[in-house]
Order: sequence, then C-alpha cells, then structure tokens
Amino acid sequence: MSSDLLSTATAEDIWSPQGATLPAGLYLGTSTWAFSGWKGVVYKESYKSEKDFTARSLREYATIPWFRTACIDSFFYAPPKPETLASYASLVPSTFRWVSKVWERITIGVYPKHPRYGASAGGENSDFLNVDLFKDKVLTPYDQPGVLERTGPFVFQFPPFSPRAMPYEAFVDRLGEFLRRLPTGLQYAVEVRNPELLTGEYFQALNEVGATHCFNHWNSMIPVHQQMRLAAAAGGLTADFFVARLLTPLGTSYQNAEEQFAPYDQVRQPNAQMRSDVVKLLMRAVSTSKQAFVTANNKAEGNSPLTMVSIGQIFLERSAS
Repeated sequence: MSSDLLSTATAEDIWSPQGATLPAGLYLGTSTWAFSGWKGVVYKESYKSEKDFTARSLREYATIPWFRTACIDSFFYAPPKPETLASYASLVPSTFRWVSKVWERITIGVYPKHPRYGASAGGENSDFLNVDLFKDKVLTPYDQPGVLERTGPFVFQFPPFSPRAMPYEAFVDRLGEFLRRLPTGLQYAVEVRNPELLTGEYFQALNEVGATHCFNHWNSMIPVHQQMRLAAAAGGLTADFFVARLLTPLGTSYQNAEEQFAPYDQVRQPNAQMRSDVVKLLMRAVSTSKQAFVTANNKAEGNSPLTMVSIGQIFLERSAS
C-alpha cells in the first residue's frame, strides 16, 4: 500500500482552493457538521454559544471548497421537519446536495432491546418498509422551494440481522417491492450490513429502479473494494450515482471507535485501504460520468473533515499522474 495513502491533510488544507478543482460530479463531506472538536481545525468564525454554533455552523461548513455535501444523520432518529429543512437550505449554496438518512422506523424489522425504543423494544416493527409512511413523513417535508433542488440521495440503512429473523431472500423480495413503489425522480441508496445480502438478486432489485448500493465501511462489513467487486460480478450498478459512507474501522464497534477517537480534533488512525477503495470509487465515477457522494464519520479515523480532505487530495494527485 502506497505511503501517500497514510498522509493526512492539515487544518490549513481544509480551506485550500484546491478543493474547488474536484470534478463537478464529486460530492465529498462529513456525517453531520456541528462538532466542538472541529473548532480551530475546521471552523474559523466566532460563535456566541453552543446553540449559535449548532444553528449557524452549516453556513461556514458549506463554504469550504472540498465540501459539497453532508450526511444528515439526525433524520435516522426522527423524520425531518419542514422548517428544519428550510433552515438548512438557507445556509447552503444551490450547488450543495445533502445526503439524508431515512427514519429508522422504515428500516428496522425488529426493534433492538434498547431503552430509547420504550415499549416497542424487542418487538416487531409493523411499519417496516412502509411506503406510505415514507412518503408522508419523510418525503413530504422536502417538497418546498429551495429544499428539493438541494436534495441528494436518501439512504435506507438496514441494521445487520439474522436469517432466523428474516430469510435473506425474503428481505430482498420485500426490498424490491418497496423500491418499486417509491416516487421516481429521486436518488435512493440502500445500506445493508450483512455481506451475505450482496447477491445478484440484491443488485438486480436496485438496478430495476435505478437505486444504488451504499458502499459502507463499518465494523463487521466486508471492505469497500470487495463490495465493489461483488457489484461488478453481478453486472454492475446501473444508477447514475454512487454513494459511500465511511463509518468505523473494520472490526471496531461504534462504541469502541468513539472511545478511541474522541474528541475528534485530529486523525488518529489513517486507514490506507479504506482511502484507496474510496479513491477507486471516485475514479470509477469520473470515468463513467456518474455522481459520487462520499461522507465520513469521525469514528472512521478520528476527524472526518481531515479524512475527506486527505481522500480528495489523494484523488487529485492520482488523477494528475
């Protein structure tokens, strides 16, 4: 693995105009944006309070040359409010495209035994893959001036599950039926965390409706390059966009990554293979005239802005060689 894959951008590199030279179809960014540990590294402005920082920092974030997207993780826990989306739209340029996590009530088959699920914990979710609920609670708030044109992919994140809970073939069948009933004209990405689901039938279900697989770098998932290889072996992804989310090192739980990397003020563990895989995905996107949306979590290496700028720099260097 080339040593340049381990080199990490500096705080000064974040604001470098070099970021503006990325091809127009590449959208790099982070998972959410309002982290106190980024002050002085990413953010230069003065904010009156944490409330002010949370409310206004997206505007500063969206002026950073490298960042053309951000993943709105909070919508996984509750559907978006129209006023929230309108506020976000007022803070970013018309060229910005956000990646929206879809409310977990749509994507959880059985609620985990966790206190935040209350009386539903451990029970089956009757709204699993409920198309009408998705249209009403998730999509409707986006249908307003200034918001829809800034809307990029919707990511349906499915937690890992046992085939005892639902046979994998049955999941793919239900997923395909759900996708076929979604409104057209929007970008949909499916993030599964069971490698066993990456079959020809799964990729066919996506291709039938122009959806894509969300390449994810996460705990017990196989590496991104292996996900790409399985997609290619199945005939490739026909959607005109790619999506990738860099979440945690392989073999590292979210909690352990949180303990290892907090307070997220620096890259603590550069991941050469992950970076190489993403650069290959970006190269593939450019060579096939597709868009690519790639976002990183702080738990991937320790500081997601520096992770993404590092990947952007490596891409530009390799593109020029």
